[in-house]
Amino acid sequence: MANRDDPDSSDAVVLTHALRALRMRAGVVLARLEDTKNEDVASLLNLPVVRAHAERQEIGRPDAALQIIAQAVRDTGNATHRIVADAVLGLGVLADVYAQHGLDDKVIQSLRAGAVGRRRATLLANWRRLHEAMGETATEPPSDRTLRGSTEPEVLRQLARRLIQPGPVSPTAGPLSSATDPDPPPSAPAGRVIVVGGAVMDAIFRTKMIPQHETSVPAHDFTLTPGGKGVTQAIAAARLGLKVSMVAAVAAVADDPFGHEIVQHLRAENVDTSLLKIVRGARTPMTGVFELDLGDSIAAVWRNEKEISLTVRDVDLLGRQIADCDALLLTFEVPRETVQRTLGLAHSNETTRPIVIVTPGQPHPDGRISRPALGQIDYLVAHAWELARYRPTDQDRFDADRLGEHLLDGGVGTLCLLGNGGGLIYSRTAPTIDRLPTVSRSPFKEVSITRDAFCAALAAKLIDDGPTLTPAAARWVTAAMACAAEDFPLATTMPDRDRINRKLREAQNF
Repeated sequence: MANRDDPDSSDAVVLTHALRALRMRAGVVLARLEDTKNEDVASLLNLPVVRAHAERQEIGRPDAALQIIAQAVRDTGNATHRIVADAVLGLGVLADVYAQHGLDDKVIQSLRAGAVGRRRATLLANWRRLHEAMGETATEPPSDRTLRGSTEPEVLRQLARRLIQPGPVSPTAGPLSSATDPDPPPSAPAGRVIVVGGAVMDAIFRTKMIPQHETSVPAHDFTLTPGGKGVTQAIAAARLGLKVSMVAAVAAVADDPFGHEIVQHLRAENVDTSLLKIVRGARTPMTGVFELDLGDSIAAVWRNEKEISLTVRDVDLLGRQIADCDALLLTFEVPRETVQRTLGLAHSNETTRPIVIVTPGQPHPDGRISRPALGQIDYLVAHAWELARYRPTDQDRFDADRLGEHLLDGGVGTLCLLGNGGGLIYSRTAPTIDRLPTVSRSPFKEVSITRDAFCAALAAKLIDDGPTLTPAAARWVTAAMACAAEDFPLATTMPDRDRINRKLREAQNF
């Protein structure tokens, strides 16, 4: 094998040739990558970074290659190279960026046309607008001859070098392009969980009281820490010994280290980060929280949707992982269309699909998810105020029983309506359980961390014992909530299995 430290090694030459060959016709699409007898395809599938990603994610090499190439294009520092690679290879990884900046859908579709000639023509005709969408000032577009003869070869040569030498993850390099993620512990547990949700930084002010309008209050503590329901649920599931991968959009820019901190925080908690979408040049979403001593809080959420968002296209690239996991934890922190598409992907094979657990906070401001999407939720774990859009149209005031019946009629398998000390259960699959049991001497206050602990514990118990909520499982997940509440706000707030089991043993004595 040639020296990989040489950027113009024979490996790089072979891979550049493969990319040039695969750009023809439909480009780099999954159907072509599944032609493993093709020598050009084989050179991609045998890349160390592709083999490592396929093994880590337990997917086929064609899926892994498509994900690795897509992320490598996203991570390309030169905007022109990013635009050209995306178009000539027919990847479509920049389609959502173009759509957000008002490019016509016909233009976006033409950049993924089945003929490379049409993709080139669209690229040149829209050269300036594509660069403006990327936040760049464009030079004059090259001629078709220059594009084919020099620009494309250089772009593909640089991409080949990046695929051969992915390098370590940094604030400006995406995790998918790295083969250096730490290996899971040797005793990797059974049970694979995918978490699709938010990754933000929480600025937490701990106070004795919530400030009133036009007043201020002193804070006795302040914390700036990675947060979001997705991040917290991923960590909670990992502490229960599950094999967890996080799917979210994370910012990465030199003068904004928060995205890098989120990635490192997840890795420190044994959460796989190779499925994260790294967004270059964006600012990390933030949540400002006023938190009381017992965990009550109010928050202001800045999602920065214009710069950073997990799109339908992003989850489509991960369809195989989503369909093949044991449990999917999904939050409304991602756009409504992405939630609905993720639910559809989870149900792509009904005989082997994952258990689907959904958290509807924060509720989408642009409407409710569709009725078919509701019917794809096994467990909806909610607070009452989050479900205002889902009440019956003739219900003027909140009625838990009517809401529960309405959601079950809409196709939800089980509604877990959480409150202080426990919660109510409405279920088509476990009709004998109507509320969570008591496992603590005093009712604990239900806050965001207790719900995150509940969702992770629910996934763990259903993977262990089967997809139906039993009285024993309900008792175990309630104990997980109680542990999270009692241990708040310690660094070990999210319990492991031993902590939950000790809590259950304590509960037997009263």
